[in-house]
Amino acid sequence: MKHATAIKCVLTVMATLFITGCSDEESRLPAVTVEATDVEFSVRAQGELVASESLPIALPPSIRMSFNIAWMAPEFSDIRKGDVIARFDDVQVRLDRASTVLNVAKSEFQLLDTQRDSQLERSRINHETVRIDGERDISETFASADEMLLSRNEIIDALADVEYLEVESEFLEWQFQTLDQRTRAEQNFIRAEQQGEQEKLDKQDTALRMMELRSPADGTFIYAKTPWGQKLGKGKSVYPGMPIGLLPVRGKVDARIFVPEADAVGLAAGQLVRLRLDSAASREFTARVTSVSPVASPRNRSDPQKFFRVEAAIDDVDPDIMRVGSRLRAEIITGAIKNSIVVPVQAVHGDSDQYFVFVTNGSGAEQRAVSLGLRSPDLVELTSGVEPGDRISLVMPPDRS
Repeated sequence: MKHATAIKCVLTVMATLFITGCSDEESRLPAVTVEATDVEFSVRAQGELVASESLPIALPPSIRMSFNIAWMAPEFSDIRKGDVIARFDDVQVRLDRASTVLNVAKSEFQLLDTQRDSQLERSRINHETVRIDGERDISETFASADEMLLSRNEIIDALADVEYLEVESEFLEWQFQTLDQRTRAEQNFIRAEQQGEQEKLDKQDTALRMMELRSPADGTFIYAKTPWGQKLGKGKSVYPGMPIGLLPVRGKVDARIFVPEADAVGLAAGQLVRLRLDSAASREFTARVTSVSPVASPRNRSDPQKFFRVEAAIDDVDPDIMRVGSRLRAEIITGAIKNSIVVPVQAVHGDSDQYFVFVTNGSGAEQRAVSLGLRSPDLVELTSGVEPGDRISLVMPPDRS
């Protein structure tokens, strides 16, 4: 018996019991008379069609910089090879390029200044050398003069001047010998900075040539999503290598179903899925669960509700109506039982250590321990503790709460 049929039977019995009058307060509790039946357990949820095979559209990974999307082709539009599918905001790139051009030109002027400063420094050293040589000749003349002509103090001062001038001459000689080496080192540093700026300029020129992204093939353009599930669009930032869209292969689609965390009971790979598309609600398709996410997570940042993501392979794809992004409603069959007792989940109380139900009769309600079998968000199988014909209270008696 299908899940809907089982629910209908349970509700019918409940409705019959609700109108049954008893004198005892506990016997008037809403209850259901259990019978052995065949039940199919299922989980209902919503989802969408996703591409199982697609051609990703992304910026080349060679440029390490971000791009701001200024325009994108409408989602689900038919794209031809070579069509523009995205344009990027180039204002900041052009501003950065202008600054880089100035830095490259500045480096050229710095190299010229370095060469000019080297020439000026060479001339200064030559002039200083000539001056020191002249002063040293004079000092040596005074130092060798007869004490009859000059005083001893004057001769000592002249000797000191000779020593100082010799040290200064050696320093100038060192400056002259190392001038070219120091100039080359400074120029190499400037050239290294210039090379870095030139590489940046080349990268910016390449980026400007990528301000329009064209489709590599024919297909239906689908927006890519961020890790949080938000679709890319105008104003979003993207990076080279990061997909901004997809071109799904025709007829290659899967079902992606989002099951609320509270309803995710008994999900497993291999289970049957019945689904209907919102765009073709009259047709039912089947699929098989291929994977279930290990943990529940929100679908987007603005909604804290968590979902388990279930992926399912569709048995018979109709490419004419099954397009990526189509919304769907799914029923995941988590199990089936035959000739067993099933009650609504609110009739069972307790925790993982011990479960129990309240069996009502003419004199009151008896608490009875039970064992559980298969479950769904609405129903649970009782494998022991009750017998067909027992009336199970759907709520806890007032004096037991």
